[in-house]
Amino acid sequence: MTTATAEKVAGRVACMRLADGIVVQLGGMLSDDNLPELREALLSPFVSSCRDVVVDAGEVEDVTESALAVLVAANDWAQHNGRRFFVSRMSPLVRAALDVCEVTLPELGARPGLTTATKIPGPRRAAD
Repeated sequence: MTTATAEKVAGRVACMRLADGIVVQLGGMLSDDNLPELREALLSPFVSSCRDVVVDAGEVEDVTESALAVLVAANDWAQHNGRRFFVSRMSPLVRAALDVCEVTLPELGARPGLTTATKIPGPRRAAD
């Protein structure tokens, strides 16, 4: 008889810096071991050209309270520094963890059950 065991997938934090923003992709089991990477990607000072912070948390399989706190703090950090923060995808586990904490994060697109999506303003002109 063979038994299948769930293989733990280490947490991963990938950050791609674009001309006008950053995209941070999160996946696996985000634990306290990932805190330095999370802080570096989400809470570091922004370059002047950065306008948007987009997080893809659709592949997160588990998350500690500390790692979730960094994600929530990133929203405040971005807004405090004049940047827009959005989550492009959110795994059911991350959504449930945020619901337990009674915290919401701005999302791109419509959430199931909602009739409106977050509308992203068009590009700014040089005078903006």
